[in-house]
Amino acid sequence: MGKRELLLVVAFVLAGALVYQFTAPPPDPAARGFSVSRIIDNIRREVRGRPESAEITQTFTRPAAESLKEIRLRIPSGGMTVTGEDRADISAEFHVRSNGYDKAEAEKLAKESTLKFDEAGGVLIIATYFPDEGTQRPTLRLKVPSRLAIKVDDKTGEMTITDVAMVAMGISRGATTITKVTGAVSLTQRGSTATITDIGSLKLTSAAGARVRVAQVRGDLTLSLQGGEFRGEGLTGTLEVESRTTDVQFDKIDDLRGPIRVNANLGKVTFNGLKTDARIDGRETEIRVTMAAPAPLAIYNEGDEPVELTMPPGGVTVDALSVNGRITVDGELEQAGLRVVAPPGGATDDRRETRLNGSIKGGGPTITLRSQRGDIALRSR
Repeated sequence: MGKRELLLVVAFVLAGALVYQFTAPPPDPAARGFSVSRIIDNIRREVRGRPESAEITQTFTRPAAESLKEIRLRIPSGGMTVTGEDRADISAEFHVRSNGYDKAEAEKLAKESTLKFDEAGGVLIIATYFPDEGTQRPTLRLKVPSRLAIKVDDKTGEMTITDVAMVAMGISRGATTITKVTGAVSLTQRGSTATITDIGSLKLTSAAGARVRVAQVRGDLTLSLQGGEFRGEGLTGTLEVESRTTDVQFDKIDDLRGPIRVNANLGKVTFNGLKTDARIDGRETEIRVTMAAPAPLAIYNEGDEPVELTMPPGGVTVDALSVNGRITVDGELEQAGLRVVAPPGGATDDRRETRLNGSIKGGGPTITLRSQRGDIALRSR
């Protein structure tokens, strides 16, 4: 391209720019163009952060038709309280705290935060909306008819649910409290704490050091536990436990009708007051069982951790074997007829077996104990 052609192109560009400036509509006063002062102001904002805060509370009320069966909460952060009542509507109190560069911005962002309701096919979905700017911390207090089921997506804040028909939760990373549920409860608890009381049945997964307390479960329990601790009492129905590196203990289980199945890897398993059919399989697991009544019991443990059994008050038959470990019985049980058969004194092989076979108080349900390397201790009440 020659110089003359280049000059013509530049002339056309300049002419077009001039025509646009004279014919274009006036700019929007609210629109932002290039400004050095605005760039400096933005830099100041980033350095200063959002030191101001504001709070706002919104209330919502909507009818709960008979066709409505379930409320689904999609509120991943913040605290939530759901209370079931004898009522025909749904009441929501939504409190938001927002930060901002100044007080005006904080109030604006708090007011823009709100709840969204979407109802279809017997399900009401309640979700949160927050502006992109700032950080908002919400708290939701919900009052609903007790006949409704509650489903909750994953959450990080505290959660309390009381007096509803059913609860199903995703992953909870905050403290969870669930009470007075007529039907089933399912929950995954990661870390923090969970307290679950007076429910129909329970399917629980816990991990990351969660500390769980469960009481007054009228139906079956299915537990998958990894890390942390679990305490259960006042249980009824069947019980299935898969645990790893967890301290598991059951108390006040007179009404637990079984059967009980426990598969534990590392950690500890304790039953106080066992009186129904149970099998406990352990690997490097400390197992302690106190029996309240004669019942079939089988304990198999592999590793160096001990098995300790406190015998029931009635008659039972005992079949115990420890490979490369010891079996001990207290004096009262020896007088009742239980005798340990020690391995031959000169045995040098890799399998030294200590056995105990016998009956007390006329015999009864069979208690089978097997331990590989760990000791077995039998105690009288």
